[in-house]
Amino acid sequence: MLPDSPPHMSESRGLARYSSSALLTILILCAVLPYLNTLLNGFVHDDTNEVLNNPYLRSFGHLKEIFSTNVLAHLGARGVTNYYRPLNTIWFLLCYQVFGPLPYGFHLANVLLHAVVVCVLFGVTERMFRDRTLAFVTAAVFALHPIHSESVAWVSAVTDLELTLFYLLTFWFFLKVARPVGRRSDLAQLGMAGSLVLTILSKEQAVTFPLLATIYEHFYREDRGETTWMQKVPRYALLWLLSVAYLLFRVRFFGSLAAIPLMPQVTWYEAFLSSFALLGQYLWTLLWPVHLSAFYAFHKSVMLLDPRVMAGLVALVLCATLSLVLWRRARLMSFGFLWLLVTLAPVLNARWLGPNVFTERYLYLPSVGFCWLAAWAGLQLWASVSRRSRAMRNAFVAVVALLAALCAVRIVTRNRDWRDEITYYQRTLATEPDAVGFRLNLGAAYWQRGKPEAAEQEWRKAQKLAPDNAMILNNLGLVCARRKQYSEAVSYFQQSMWLRPNYTDAHLNLGRVYAEMGMNQPAELQLRAAVALAPLSIPARNRLGEFYFENGRLAEAEEQFHRSVESGANTQAHDFLGDIYARWNRNAQAEQAFRQAIALDSFDSHAHFGLGALYETSGRNEEALREYEAGLQTDARNPAAQAAIRRLRTDSSHVNTPKN
Repeated sequence: MLPDSPPHMSESRGLARYSSSALLTILILCAVLPYLNTLLNGFVHDDTNEVLNNPYLRSFGHLKEIFSTNVLAHLGARGVTNYYRPLNTIWFLLCYQVFGPLPYGFHLANVLLHAVVVCVLFGVTERMFRDRTLAFVTAAVFALHPIHSESVAWVSAVTDLELTLFYLLTFWFFLKVARPVGRRSDLAQLGMAGSLVLTILSKEQAVTFPLLATIYEHFYREDRGETTWMQKVPRYALLWLLSVAYLLFRVRFFGSLAAIPLMPQVTWYEAFLSSFALLGQYLWTLLWPVHLSAFYAFHKSVMLLDPRVMAGLVALVLCATLSLVLWRRARLMSFGFLWLLVTLAPVLNARWLGPNVFTERYLYLPSVGFCWLAAWAGLQLWASVSRRSRAMRNAFVAVVALLAALCAVRIVTRNRDWRDEITYYQRTLATEPDAVGFRLNLGAAYWQRGKPEAAEQEWRKAQKLAPDNAMILNNLGLVCARRKQYSEAVSYFQQSMWLRPNYTDAHLNLGRVYAEMGMNQPAELQLRAAVALAPLSIPARNRLGEFYFENGRLAEAEEQFHRSVESGANTQAHDFLGDIYARWNRNAQAEQAFRQAIALDSFDSHAHFGLGALYETSGRNEEALREYEAGLQTDARNPAAQAAIRRLRTDSSHVNTPKN
């Protein structure tokens, strides 16, 4: 029987006759089926930096760096952040080793992880409330709530899945710690500690767990009236020790708990007021997940009488009132409000979280408390309806089925927002047209797809919204450089560097422009600065290496391309290494370099032509002919390759012509 609950909430109700495996099968289907179309999605937004351009994912040789640096350290100076989440990078490393840079594998991993979270929630709820029906309904509500779309459909949002999985697992072990007569299980406590460490390594919200555990131990545990303080405290003391150790580590690692205030223009008082407005917004979105977006513009609150602040305060008072009512009627269920509010509290600080302080994925963990409450309320309503008439029961079932279907459809349609970068940014801007970062990124997506006019149009719009944005100025410099308007391009890049001195791209692009202008000394200076700011950047290493190659400084070029390959295997570096070794007549090394490039990209025409030239020089004409022909598949009009093929075929015909 549910502790402190009315008799009709007993285990004898509804789904108790079904096995756990049958119920878990249904829950897995609820968790997986609505998200199957995410397997068609690509990488978007932060996925580029965290997956595609992350050299730490190429091999297990970077484990030391993963655990000793912040989550974006591989980006160099511009990767400074408040986030220490090594488990996130480890997860991406494992996915990359299994699937390579194919997005479907990462999306599949997210969907499966979501299903695991749903199953663990079922187990935790059943153990906590000792009610299988409540556990099933809770997990089903969680699986089908549209607010979770972002966490599951976006690769980079996996941190919230990891956090919730290990947070729930830690709570499951915590529930098992208690033994009769105030004793505790050492094995469960060991599992609890290990799981909390994994939670901490997943995301910063983990530090809220000891508070929830302490409150639960003293006010909700079944044996709370039978145990002394000396028996209660050891059950959760280790949780506090681990959390304090983590906080001290952060202070030493970052210099403070959060070394970089992302919105310093927001005062502490304004952040305090804004937290109430954000709380109201989060609670409303949980209740009415209709108008969802990947980005929500943040407008700080500056006075207590701000309607948004007042709405948040009303929502908080309402939560407190309902919690008090539940405390008297079904005490354990009131814990759902505590879970919701305590786990949500860390993401209400606009100074630390920046413009994206309101984000749907931040509700993934807090929504567990909401799902407990929603499931309990639904079962209470069902109990009331079932005592009346068959027609009302049928109507109730029909409404629940329709609501579940609508939620599933909303998830499926929402998943399409992450189809590709252009779709992602366009749909977000349709709801938030003033989202500068998304307009900037939409322009970048157009630029990468060979649509410079569309890119410039988006960047000009973004500039009107944020005229002093370093990234926008850098990108407008690219537009001018493409048109050979070098003086304007230099001006844009210099403004960008002045606003953001550690911005690698501005140095890199300015170096390219100087090189095109024939100003080699300042070009080298800027390219070397880009490498110094981001030592693991493949584009920076390759561009500096290319500069050295073009100026005949082959030994220095070789070093840069080797460093590029160390960051991550890439065809450009291998192609240049092949060219360098060919010039040095080190044909075996040149052949190996070209072969490595082809292994990465079988359609790399440069590598095929390079091999063709090597084989022709060494008299391996048949192999040379095959390589030239392979290269022409993607570069059909290459005059040198066409001439080489004619030459080889002519030589072959002379050899095969019989003598008179």
